[in-house]
Amino acid sequence: MPDSVQSAIAEQAAVYLSDLQRVLRERGLLARVLTEQGRLPRLRVINPEATSLAEVLSASPREGEWFFWWSWAAPIVEVVHLDRAAERVGRVLAVAAPHAA
Repeated sequence: MPDSVQSAIAEQAAVYLSDLQRVLRERGLLARVLTEQGRLPRLRVINPEATSLAEVLSASPREGEWFFWWSWAAPIVEVVHLDRAAERVGRVLAVAAPHAA
């Protein structure tokens, strides 16, 4: 992929991840966009109530549509659905309720 295309994808991914970062923070999760030279940006999300519950998300296009992605390369939801994405991420990172005896 030419550098200009890769750069444009990285810039757009950073915008989408920053939008999701804002929504996740509003829901009480810690979130930070990670950028490194030569890599697409990623979003590190941590549950502050249980810091071992963490995930690294990405954003990239598939067949012309942009999606948020789990670290295991499964799509979460299209980037236009920020609240739905935040809900799903929050559910995955939630502390499980104790079982009643």
